[in-house]
Amino acid sequence: MEVSKSLFERPFGARLRATALRTLGAFAIAGALLPAPTASAQRPDQVSWIDNAGRAKTWRGSIKENTLTRTVIDSGGRDRNISSDQVAGVVFGDVPPSFVDGTAYFDRGDFENAAAKFQVAASDASARDVVKAAARLRAAESWMRRSLADKSAFQSAVGQLETFLTDYPEDRQVPRARALLGRAKLLSGDFAGSAEAYRSLYGEVQAETATAGYSLEVCYDAGLAAARSTLLAGDRDAARELFGSVATALTSVLASVGESSPAHRALSATHADARLGEGFCLLAANSLSQAKTFFQGQLSSSPKTGSQRFGARLGLAETLLADGRFREAEIEFAQVSALDYTDRDRVARALVGLADCAIKLSDSNGRAQAKSWLETVLSEYADTPSVLRAQELLKDL
Repeated sequence: MEVSKSLFERPFGARLRATALRTLGAFAIAGALLPAPTASAQRPDQVSWIDNAGRAKTWRGSIKENTLTRTVIDSGGRDRNISSDQVAGVVFGDVPPSFVDGTAYFDRGDFENAAAKFQVAASDASARDVVKAAARLRAAESWMRRSLADKSAFQSAVGQLETFLTDYPEDRQVPRARALLGRAKLLSGDFAGSAEAYRSLYGEVQAETATAGYSLEVCYDAGLAAARSTLLAGDRDAARELFGSVATALTSVLASVGESSPAHRALSATHADARLGEGFCLLAANSLSQAKTFFQGQLSSSPKTGSQRFGARLGLAETLLADGRFREAEIEFAQVSALDYTDRDRVARALVGLADCAIKLSDSNGRAQAKSWLETVLSEYADTPSVLRAQELLKDL
């Protein structure tokens, strides 16, 4: 089940084409696991894929393999093989009742019961291995969603993801599971663990070549996430090195990836965010004058919209806040929170910054505004790292 990028990574397969993606609007984006139907177990499985001409196709039958390199489906008595980078999504029709129940609970927003049912399906001896693998990942996703209301659920998500990765190391969804593991640890406050998980995933790419079954997008996103988690863990030098590594590599990669490619836009945003890393490292080192100059330079050279502009404005806002220039910081935070459509994590961070400014400015309605912004983060952006800081600030309001 796809939600915001901030919660679940959303890689595009390298060979997907934009026109085919529009045709596949009913399917999850490349690499995503589609929900199972709630019908009887007699329904066939489905594999949706993109052919070499960019046309969307679907085969129905019984899925026999779903690995990093290929998906195999018995369709009409014949095994059909699809390369993993062409698969847009799968739907398992022949599933145990517990899988069907888990899907129903998930769709109703009852994530705790959904997780319990998917865990039963993952251990069902009558189910095929491909279905048990899917159920284990759906259980993890359910716990991730449950964690929006119960932070202790992150540990359950981590447990399910680690079990999935141990039991099904060649499953097509392994890159997604590894990204989710890094995210789960980040949101639980385990910054060092998150950095380790993301750094390992980043290791699956070298320049323009990713390990079979992995995409450039998911690997370079992992590198950026590893740098951010490393900075949160307090290791500025290692974070600076990672930011620089991602930015340098993507400068070359983007030169070879056509602008019409679905990957180009995502990689461009990752590149812009990685280039901003130097400023956040300066800010973490309390080099406020240098950080301000850096972010102002990035802002003046940025397009009128996009990751570079919003990221630079956020960095400038946080620098001004650290420098005690609360009113100026408030203006910058407000622009990010109101205008940034690219990154939920950044919007949540801006809202927390706004609240921090309001508390420090001591305006007549400042505390009430701060409380409102922080509660918005808890209710609407509970899937972002800013929740931890929002909870801290709310304790004193």
